[in-house]
Amino acid sequence: MNNRLSFLMSSCDAYEDLWHPFFDCINKFWQDIPYPVYLSTEHKQFVPRQELAFSVKTLNQLDKYGDKAISWSRRFADALNRIESEYVFLVLDDFFCCDQVETSYFEEILDIMDKDASIASFQFNGTRIRNLKPSEYNGAKALEYKLIHRGGWKTHFVPTIWRKSVLLKWLRPWESIWGFEGYGSARARRWPSRYTEKVYIVSSPPIYDYLWIKDCSAVINGKWLNEPELIEFFANNEIAVDYGYRGKMTRQEYEAVSMSDVLKRYTFRQKVVKAFNFMRSYF
Repeated sequence: MNNRLSFLMSSCDAYEDLWHPFFDCINKFWQDIPYPVYLSTEHKQFVPRQELAFSVKTLNQLDKYGDKAISWSRRFADALNRIESEYVFLVLDDFFCCDQVETSYFEEILDIMDKDASIASFQFNGTRIRNLKPSEYNGAKALEYKLIHRGGWKTHFVPTIWRKSVLLKWLRPWESIWGFEGYGSARARRWPSRYTEKVYIVSSPPIYDYLWIKDCSAVINGKWLNEPELIEFFANNEIAVDYGYRGKMTRQEYEAVSMSDVLKRYTFRQKVVKAFNFMRSYF
């Protein structure tokens, strides 16, 4: 077991129906994964429905919180602090691996990070470039990456290898996962003297190739993306998915959801809390 990197899938109890297909995909396309594998969620435990080539350790929120609802950032920081490796490969629960993974690329990136302590992370964006801008994707086998400058997304939640200490430093305990992605990157642009660590983005190869269809992840607005490519992928690879649990949504239906529709989901108190958190996330 290689213990300098840990594979960490971040999720929540409400998305437990994604766990089986997620890890079934890892089992199919990265069966020889040499790193410890973790799942971060609130209270529920992951129990494989089939024998996997690796074990998955569930990191639930610490007992000190009990049944109290806590922010994603606070729960996530607790999980990170219980992982011993210096680096974590962070993947969200709807980034389903869809092609063979070569561990050698991970080792190459870790060697680069070992030699330069000022590097915070390597984001894997090759999948999106290949699918959205094929003319810009050259299909090179050699590792190609570039520095994200001040105007970029330093906390973008594509699959990313993070230096754990930097990730913990950049987290804010009140933020949601999407709050950290948006506000964290905004803070990095606004206060470059505080966010001096370097972030790189890998343009080729995909390394960890994942389902990304019509500029959408596999799950949008809490529903499965209703596209033939997604349905056929799981069927062809004999990976069972319960589409009835959360339903399906087309790209057109997703685009039709307005911000006013989203705001209707929140109570007045929730809106006040979000406004307050927005203000303190400025810093």
